[in-house]
Amino acid sequence: MAAGGSANRLWAERIVGGLVAAGVAAVILSPGSRSTPLALAALRHPGLDVHVLLDERAAAFFALGQAKARCAPVALVCTSGSAVANWHPAVIEADRGCVPLILVSADRPPELLDCGANQVIDQAGVFGSALRAYHALPPAGGDSGWLANLTAQAVLESLWPEPGPVQINAAFREPLLDGDDADPAPSVPVASPALVLPRLTPRDGDLDCLARRIEGLRGAILCGPGAGAPASVAALAARLDVPVLADPLSGMRFGPHDRSRVMTAQDLFLRRSGLVPDWVLRLGAAPVSKILNQWASRAKERWIVAPTGRWSDPNRDAGIMIVADDDALTEGLAARVRVPAPSDWMASFRAAETEAQGIIDSQGPDEAAVIARLFDQLPDKALLFVGNSMAIRDLDTFSGTSGKTLTVMGNRGASGIDGNLATFLGAAASGRFSAALALVGDLTFLHDLGGLAAWKGDATIAVLANGGGAIFEHLAVAGILPRAEFAQGWLTPQSADIAAASAAFGCHHSRAVPDGAEDALAEALARPGVSVVEIVIDRDKSARDHRALWSALAQPLERSS
Repeated sequence: MAAGGSANRLWAERIVGGLVAAGVAAVILSPGSRSTPLALAALRHPGLDVHVLLDERAAAFFALGQAKARCAPVALVCTSGSAVANWHPAVIEADRGCVPLILVSADRPPELLDCGANQVIDQAGVFGSALRAYHALPPAGGDSGWLANLTAQAVLESLWPEPGPVQINAAFREPLLDGDDADPAPSVPVASPALVLPRLTPRDGDLDCLARRIEGLRGAILCGPGAGAPASVAALAARLDVPVLADPLSGMRFGPHDRSRVMTAQDLFLRRSGLVPDWVLRLGAAPVSKILNQWASRAKERWIVAPTGRWSDPNRDAGIMIVADDDALTEGLAARVRVPAPSDWMASFRAAETEAQGIIDSQGPDEAAVIARLFDQLPDKALLFVGNSMAIRDLDTFSGTSGKTLTVMGNRGASGIDGNLATFLGAAASGRFSAALALVGDLTFLHDLGGLAAWKGDATIAVLANGGGAIFEHLAVAGILPRAEFAQGWLTPQSADIAAASAAFGCHHSRAVPDGAEDALAEALARPGVSVVEIVIDRDKSARDHRALWSALAQPLERSS
């Protein structure tokens, strides 16, 4: 029976080997003492892509980006104590954004808990309700054969019924390793149960009923983040002849599928629209546009598809919550619908979209031109990561559509500005994209400077440098408070030098005005390593131009942050 360091190494190898056997291909680890057996097992496993990041907070967001890009669980490893707590912001995003993560936290053994021992916290409750499951392992020793089964269970729990984070808390006693651990031993093959996930298919009778309720009427399909296969949605929209109101993270705006019914300027034209739908079917999470969400509430019937069963109805007005796979539902409905909407319905949306795009072209703010140039420079099969606050909202309004196959990604689970750079670089490091570009605001960039240390591969970060929290210019508080107080507490202009900050992390930096963004982005995308393009935006002019654009169609509504 193995004991001491030998037992620790054996258990760590079983844990890591079990994760790999269950489908985990990447581990992000941070250096530490108590996690030594786990780190060694990960580094020595031939089937793992291992990244070592000093900062646990950045490591967790990096893992989040990897999991998003891989569409598969990614593991994290760290030592005990506050190191574990630094994962928490990314764990919250993984929970709300339904991203599978396996959190393998090293811990002190039971005899060192609650006695004043160093580097000890209650690791069992640190993530609260954000976990899908929690597994506490006893200190290493004795039979380890069951560990592969448990790790497969953890992987399954991270994927179904609702993807998200799972924690495995592994206690290790000293000595953490033995003297003979310096020589790598041959990897012991680990058998793990195969995982077969279900597809939630709606019943034929329910599909028949729903098809009869929507065909021939004026409806709309709302597509939020994670809305399912674009081709399936497009086929259903074609059968119904209704618009697809697509969030920028929905996957509907870019690609070779039929985009003839895809709308992108609805945040503008729905502000004054007299188009009242008979029904709205929402796929994916709630879209970023507040205007679109408010418009959907005007529908006579509102249906939301919830593949995991999570209640996703921020307006609290859904008529039917359909627990089903998005693609199974859209494919089933497309096969049953017989009568399209009245011909003037789709024509009205196309006319409104054309008018709105014309207004954008003639009087859009500088950000509209920057985003257009950004899409011109991105190659096919590229990644575009978009930060929160104004960046995602400007992308929502100004992206248009394209036949390029692009992956548009963002952290819209909890919609924070924390960890955006690390998430982006984690996704870029997956190797699944022809190029990688992030569009973020200056506060988002500065909030996650440590993320720049995460990876040194080829990636470009475009920073909309508007001197602070520009989104707050469009909230009611901007018109209520004295300007100095508003600037101090909400705009929070920063004095940090983006060029110097970039150089400190080994990143190339360039600065451009909006008219020069195209050349600056082209040069950055062609340059090896991480490049930061600082695009200088006049915040006051931007605020005026945004308001003028909204007023061209209707009085603007307050935007939430």
